[in-house]
Amino acid sequence: MPNIFYPNGPRRNYRAVRPPGVETHLTVEDYEKLAAAYQEVKQRVEQQTATIEEQTRRLDEQKSALAIKDEALQRQGADLKQIESDLLWTRAALEQAQKERENADSDKWQERYVALQAEVENLRKRWEQRYTAEVNEARNRILSDMLPLADHLDLALQHADGLDGGKVETFVANIEATRHAFLDTLKRYGVDRVDAQGEPFDPTRHEAVGYLVDQQIPADHVAQVLQAGYMDGDRVLRPARVVVSRGM
Repeated sequence: MPNIFYPNGPRRNYRAVRPPGVETHLTVEDYEKLAAAYQEVKQRVEQQTATIEEQTRRLDEQKSALAIKDEALQRQGADLKQIESDLLWTRAALEQAQKERENADSDKWQERYVALQAEVENLRKRWEQRYTAEVNEARNRILSDMLPLADHLDLALQHADGLDGGKVETFVANIEATRHAFLDTLKRYGVDRVDAQGEPFDPTRHEAVGYLVDQQIPADHVAQVLQAGYMDGDRVLRPARVVVSRGM
């Protein structure tokens, strides 16, 4: 049987040795010792029970703390997964927005490029028109300055009809050749002499300086040309100054 005095000690079997023929009688002192041993064992058992309960409580607390930590970790894991999902969605949205922005910028730049091309083309046309107008104006000024020379040659030929002598004829021939060469030069530049004699009066090409009665020329026709007119292509470089017939 176990040793009640030393419960944690080694277990051993023993038998009480009673002398033969002698009866064992427990005294009060033995009962007191037995009670004291019982109380000591009881205290040790209570202490061990309290220790076990304290350890059990601490273990439960640790389990509860571990459960809380595990729940927190699970929540953190779920939160991390949600954050990762949100990050992936946000990244995809940003990439899509960037692509849309790039496409919008590309379309905008393409529109601006087309608009700039049209503006440059319009500017080029305006400059060409301005340049053409300036060139034509300068050309007309030069040609207009050259026309009086033809007028002087015409007058010289008109006054040479009443002159006599071989030298005069030679002089007139030289003037005629000069006039012909000058008119050819004007023609090469697109300037044509307006032959208005006997033509119907045209206010767009003729400038009337007077009227006369001429039975041989119909009314409202050019009876006399005082100064020849010239055309620069389809434009009137200088109108012919004429006298218009009133008819009979």
